[in-house]
Amino acid sequence: MSHAALQLNRSESFKLGHSEIELEPAELDVREQVGGGGFSLVYRALFHGAPVAVKKWFDPDHTAELLADFQEEVEVLRRVRHPNIVQVIGACTKPPNLHIVFEYIPNTLHSVLHESSMEMDRKRIVAIMMDAVRAFRYLHTRKPPIVHRDIKPSNFLVTRAWNIKLCDFGLASRNKAPTAGTPAYMAPELHAGDANYGPAVDIYALGVLLCEVACRQVPFDGLSALDIRNAVLNDGERPKVTLSCPRAFKTIFESCWSKDASARPSAEALFDLLKDVPTTAV
Repeated sequence: MSHAALQLNRSESFKLGHSEIELEPAELDVREQVGGGGFSLVYRALFHGAPVAVKKWFDPDHTAELLADFQEEVEVLRRVRHPNIVQVIGACTKPPNLHIVFEYIPNTLHSVLHESSMEMDRKRIVAIMMDAVRAFRYLHTRKPPIVHRDIKPSNFLVTRAWNIKLCDFGLASRNKAPTAGTPAYMAPELHAGDANYGPAVDIYALGVLLCEVACRQVPFDGLSALDIRNAVLNDGERPKVTLSCPRAFKTIFESCWSKDASARPSAEALFDLLKDVPTTAV
């Protein structure tokens, strides 16, 4: 295995935690596709016999925009290391082989919520929520803060021990249009195209996610992107909360959904609110 510095361009190096690592494409035995979107696809692969996930940028032209997207995601990942964020193993940074290699975790929160009949008690729900928010307590206190902007169940991985890990930092860049993202999880200011957004957009999306975990229903299911935009931005609508959802959860969701970004709790405050939720029915 080569331990040369990862090359973002001819002069920059990419540090992963306390090590520097460049992977050669020949070291990866790429298998089936397991996800992806935009200009990248995710595959299951073997790296020296160990299972890994490989995110591959597939545009054969390797346009300046694609190269910038790749470099920006690598740069964000260079800055993060946390138990609730998927671990980066290395990268292939020499065109045409633009890959980022991660630990392999086969299950997503989306598959757990919507593709299984697995029951989750209140203690499990709170634990999932707290793990998700832990990642953002960390990201939002980086200097400068890292705003993820693509919070949704498919971007959280679930380990066998039920630890939750955030993945896919493709939108964590100030060069991305504010209207890019998944409409059901986007804050009103993003729907409005406000380029001066901040960490509060992640808090809004976390509120949507936490509601989805507690209620086990897809937000704004069946609506088009335009219909969701109009509902959120013009009509002030928010995801529906089931009647069976505990009041303590509902209060937390709604605090995240304020149209006024400054009125939403910080990730730290949101974590504290979750800590106070009873884990047994009262």
